[in-house]
Amino acid sequence: MATGKYKKKNRGTDDVNTRGRVHNVMVRMGNDTDKDEPHVPWTLLVTVLVLCLVLVIALPIMGIMYMDMNNATIAAMQEVKKMRELRAKILMQMQGE
Repeated sequence: MATGKYKKKNRGTDDVNTRGRVHNVMVRMGNDTDKDEPHVPWTLLVTVLVLCLVLVIALPIMGIMYMDMNNATIAAMQEVKKMRELRAKILMQMQGE
């Protein structure tokens, strides 16, 4: 229970005022006036290169996968059609006997 037994002595109105306050902290920025520094950051260059490689490699692979799935679907549909025709032929022969 909070009985105030362990109350700090120096607590007062200052503590209440700073409890929920957001402190204004300034971060020191680097010097942008350096003439030897390149204008394009190296991280942007690496990111663009990785993006280009992914597009050059991933898009053709995805296209090949899609074509393969399409060809497999067409082949499966042809096999199902052949099986239905054979089943119908067998049923006609059994009814004819």
